[in-house]
Amino acid sequence: MPNHSVHKAGDLPGDERLLVERWLGRTVSDDETISVNAYRPHPAPDFASRQVLRRKILTQAREIGSRVGEISDEEIEGLVNEALDDVRGHRR
Repeated sequence: MPNHSVHKAGDLPGDERLLVERWLGRTVSDDETISVNAYRPHPAPDFASRQVLRRKILTQAREIGSRVGEISDEEIEGLVNEALDDVRGHRR
């Protein structure tokens, strides 16, 4: 059995589409793609491995940040607030 399935919402039978919409808590558009994954949980990485991953993420973030150029604190705060609102589902 596969562990991954991808379908266009418009191609889903009515009962399957209704189930997806219930899971998401919203209706889906016909042109949206639905992706379902099944996997077994795994233990969290140990402390040393997490520190290695943390350093890699910080290195990547600094490299990406170095490409931004000059940006004001107000712009940064606005972007962070916009991202948080979007994640929480509240558009201003």
